[in-house]
Amino acid sequence: MLISSHEFSPYQGSECAVGWNIATRLAAYHDVTVLCADGPAGHRDAYRNAVSHYLETHGRIPGLNVVFVAQPETTVRLARANRLAMQMTGGIGWQVLYYIGLDAWHKAAFDVARRLGLSSFDVVHQLTPISFRRPGFFFRSGRPFFWGPVGGMSHVPVALARVGGWKSHVFEKLRSLSIVKDIRSPRLREVVSSAARIWAVTGEECRIMNEISPGKAVTMIDAAPPSHLKGYVRTFVGDKPLRLCFSGEHMVHKALPLLLHALAQLPKREAVHLTVLGDGPERRKWMTLASVLGLRNISWEGRLSYEDALQAMGKCDVLVHPSFREATSMVILEALGLGMPVICHDAYGMKIAVNETCGITVPFENASRSIIGFRDAIVSLLDKPERVGQLSEGALRRAVALSWDVKAQEIATAYHTASVAPPPSQERAS
Repeated sequence: MLISSHEFSPYQGSECAVGWNIATRLAAYHDVTVLCADGPAGHRDAYRNAVSHYLETHGRIPGLNVVFVAQPETTVRLARANRLAMQMTGGIGWQVLYYIGLDAWHKAAFDVARRLGLSSFDVVHQLTPISFRRPGFFFRSGRPFFWGPVGGMSHVPVALARVGGWKSHVFEKLRSLSIVKDIRSPRLREVVSSAARIWAVTGEECRIMNEISPGKAVTMIDAAPPSHLKGYVRTFVGDKPLRLCFSGEHMVHKALPLLLHALAQLPKREAVHLTVLGDGPERRKWMTLASVLGLRNISWEGRLSYEDALQAMGKCDVLVHPSFREATSMVILEALGLGMPVICHDAYGMKIAVNETCGITVPFENASRSIIGFRDAIVSLLDKPERVGQLSEGALRRAVALSWDVKAQEIATAYHTASVAPPPSQERAS
């Protein structure tokens, strides 16, 4: 199996975690060669050093061969320009610069793939980045082609985009127009038509892909609970405040103000306590808003180390995630792995990760509806405290169903159906 995974590291989250956790687990079933970047364009050799350190510490992974493809100089120069653009625009980069640079790396990776001999591989798989906008060139390899998990097609409702002010509104509007253009592009149709199987992050993306080529796409969210988490069933009887947790970067699209307004509308504010983890450019504004709303039941913990943040989350009863632009969000999967019920928007990959057995989803329409939805969800848990325990049990079950192991098994099975690969039941001895 030949896998292209631009992001690939054992020690980082997000897309690096997708690349690492899926590819290394697939090596339990098949011989896997991974082509990955040597590091982000601004931190060359970061992935190479991380992978080397892991293998030196834990030993070689049977069945896995990693080939590092250096970032082209064009990509590095464009990354520098993009960082300057972000300073000029208050943190919003110029996506076109990033995508041009990414295309240059994809071309370099495809050249390496041809030198390795594409005919020697049974299947090829475009794994990361997750975005549908830059699918690389493996679909032109002449081998059975797999793609995903892939996302990035979903739009933010205009009414919610306005929550972050005019910059957020303009950014989301331009992003939506760009998404529509790329969905209609001939290249996307070529990629989808070439695929043996596509894993899409959301149901909407799955529908769009299957309209292009019926039966090609199924859903698979782009994250999983960390395997080392030791979750437990939470109990809440209402004799103490319900402990809520918000965790994430303090940026506009994380939308903590929606939750703050929801808390301000609770019949009894003292019935809950909110722990806020993370930091970022919106922190001061959010703290000021909380003060204006008269909310004194909040602990602002700031940015913690990864393990300390998980420990702080684990002390809470429920994760509340009001973000209005996410694929799935790793923090939701972490919460499920800890046995925490989740309250979030009924949107994107979140609506697949969180169902009625493990959380409560809020209509994704506008700010007013979101505020009411988060308020009512919290009130429902206060009125029926036993639901916290029931949803906590469901969270632990859901974490197993969404695990990296289950994803790898599904992908390994799909490989077998399209190639001469051995059946996935023939798992290697570790």
